[in-house]
Amino acid sequence: MSLTALYTGLTGLNVSSASLDVTGNNLANLNTSGYKTQQLGFKDLLYQTINGGSAPSGGLGGTNPTQIGFGVAQGAINSLFTQGTVTPTGRSLDAAIQGSGFFVLSNGQNEVYSRAGSFNVDANGFLIDPNTGAFVQRTGTLGEGSATTPGFQVSGNQNIRIPFGSGLPGLPTTNVSFQGNLSSSLPVGGASLSAIQVYDTLSAPHPLTVTFTKTAVGTFDATATISGGTATVTGGPITFDSSGLLVGPATLSVAVTGIAGAAPQTITLNLGTPGQATGLTQFGGASTATAVTQDGVGAGTLQSVEIGRDGTISGLFSNGRTAPVAQLAIAGFNNESGLLRVGNNYYVAGPASGEALIGPGGQGGRGVLQGGAIEGSNVDIATEFGQLIIAQRTFQANAQTITTANQLLAELGSIIR
Repeated sequence: MSLTALYTGLTGLNVSSASLDVTGNNLANLNTSGYKTQQLGFKDLLYQTINGGSAPSGGLGGTNPTQIGFGVAQGAINSLFTQGTVTPTGRSLDAAIQGSGFFVLSNGQNEVYSRAGSFNVDANGFLIDPNTGAFVQRTGTLGEGSATTPGFQVSGNQNIRIPFGSGLPGLPTTNVSFQGNLSSSLPVGGASLSAIQVYDTLSAPHPLTVTFTKTAVGTFDATATISGGTATVTGGPITFDSSGLLVGPATLSVAVTGIAGAAPQTITLNLGTPGQATGLTQFGGASTATAVTQDGVGAGTLQSVEIGRDGTISGLFSNGRTAPVAQLAIAGFNNESGLLRVGNNYYVAGPASGEALIGPGGQGGRGVLQGGAIEGSNVDIATEFGQLIIAQRTFQANAQTITTANQLLAELGSIIR
């Protein structure tokens, strides 16, 4: 009996030590980005059955079984995948997952998964984990290039590239808007000019000058010139009513041709809403008609990025344009607790986890992303301190079991002597 108690107490010491190990690891990772708390389970060991019990018989009630247990063993160590605190960092390359899912990374041979989303760009422009150099993976075809944007990503290569300083074509001007007054006191043949910089199909800037010439009372013709090419205006004449408001047309068209290397383009001149003083007017006083806006932009370079809720990495360019650079791959699993931890904040798929279900954030049960932030650990320091006390008391109690059993054995030895 005492020998069994010695063994039983020893099993208690072993699991108390394991509990202390798990709790200590949780506390050590209190500030580890994306760390998930581990919880140790326990299970009782095989029982010695002294009496199996009996059923009621012969007017007597049944008896319960008599069993003595052989102690305790370490059970499963489960990961608690609750949300950690998301903290803004101000870094555009940081991202936190809110909800289920993992970032996907590759070391060139194997895929690993992580909740830690603090990334950097290496010398070759690839998005990496700065702790290991593993490449952050993408999903879909965003950033592979289109008719209007260059290819930032290489088809068939899932490593994300963020090539800061790379170029993006501009947009040719398609609209120019005017506001201001064409003086009613202008004589027939008098003119008012306005110039604005526009862009051709090669993203090159050119001054466009529009001249409004009075041809009769309340009537103007428009002509245009552009440096390096020819500009032909159609759609006039422009007329105003007796109160000085625009009668029409609301728009004119300028056909631009002859610019070396550039394709022909059409620019719409927006003159305002007829009957309203929103664009051009013909009141008394000075002529103030001005081209106030145009929608073309020159070529730009990639200066920064921002990460959207679905993992889209949008590039912000020096010309004010934005373009999708890539989309972060997010992996979901049917059983997250079945993942194997391999260090460096990484997990790999295990037999119990199922295969990775990879796609954009916010779809298929995968969480959404918050750019410019990281997820902290979900370790609850108060809970872990409580576990420390429990492990300590459990160890002391089982040590007392061993001490008592040993004293009984010593007493038995003295009786024999």
